[in-house]
Amino acid sequence: MQLPTYVLEILKVLEDAGFESYIVGGSVRDSLLGKFPKDYDIATQALPEEIKDLFPKTVPTGEKFGTITVLSERPVEVTTFRKDGPYRDSRHPLTVSFSKNLKDDLMRRDFTINAIAYSPKKGFIDPLAGKKDLRAKMIRAIGNKEERFQEDALRSLRAIRFCSTLGEGWLIEEATFKAMKNTAFLVKNISHERITDELIKIINGLLPTKGLILLSEISEKAFGQKLEIVNLESMPPKIELRLSLILKKNPWLSQWLVLPKKTRKHIEIILTDYPLPQNETELRHLCYHVGRDYLDDWLVFRGQKPQAASLRQIPINIEDLAIDGFDVEKLVGKGPVVGDILIELASLVRENPSLNTRESLLKLITHKGEP
Repeated sequence: MQLPTYVLEILKVLEDAGFESYIVGGSVRDSLLGKFPKDYDIATQALPEEIKDLFPKTVPTGEKFGTITVLSERPVEVTTFRKDGPYRDSRHPLTVSFSKNLKDDLMRRDFTINAIAYSPKKGFIDPLAGKKDLRAKMIRAIGNKEERFQEDALRSLRAIRFCSTLGEGWLIEEATFKAMKNTAFLVKNISHERITDELIKIINGLLPTKGLILLSEISEKAFGQKLEIVNLESMPPKIELRLSLILKKNPWLSQWLVLPKKTRKHIEIILTDYPLPQNETELRHLCYHVGRDYLDDWLVFRGQKPQAASLRQIPINIEDLAIDGFDVEKLVGKGPVVGDILIELASLVRENPSLNTRESLLKLITHKGEP
């Protein structure tokens, strides 16, 4: 496993100080799958205070759980080997106890494929046969399956996410999937932000429809409603389009999602029905109603070709007119009538873009709509 220099340097500082230290988690899994890890996590015998003493720049990101972020070329989370006590809120342990044993740390993790450690000196440490499950493309919970999901209900969504994101052939081991179903009601205890984050990762995966099929198996217990499956691969890999497709069939899911206002507006516009444009004039009017920024997604969602580029130089809105409100005021005076006139002029120009000259528009106002 190749490691960046800054990660090797952190490992060296820890080991030179006498602390066993390993790369753990997703970076090991991804490396074994031939993928380039985005970040690296280190598990170590060193206690949080000892980690802080060894490195000049640190952040106590989760010190009570043993995690200190070392600020290097990139931030690296360094966490003391630990055992987790009883969990609260189906997400966080009430207590943790630090350990000197790597296996204790690996046993507390979610799935065998995430419980492989690596040391440049010792190679891969794999007491739970995670590499075997990687080769078999199997998602298997560690130890007592139901306890793993009772500890952290988000693990059910993570298992589904892995099946969507890791590629063809990945399966959830039978006993693990049974435990997911039995504990799915605990998903209601998870914050909507966390649920949204996992759902978006599922939707953005290589096999998003497969993810939805698995999610539908636990959705009634998890969310109180059966998820209706849609073919996400029929849409381009754009989150607003794929969320729109899901929410069109499952509007109830919206209450579980925490989305930026801009994203919610985008989805709302995509789902708003207007007649499909049959000619250029109707296309210009549609562009006015949905907005230039959303026109292509509105069309693509309905199986049509993108058209926004063809309208780039075409006047659609009031701000595209060759005159403005001050010009209108000079002719009719101030008041609400100015806005009414501009709206009417924009509509006329959408019908006939050649009218969008200063001379023609002023003439239209003077002649009360007759050019």
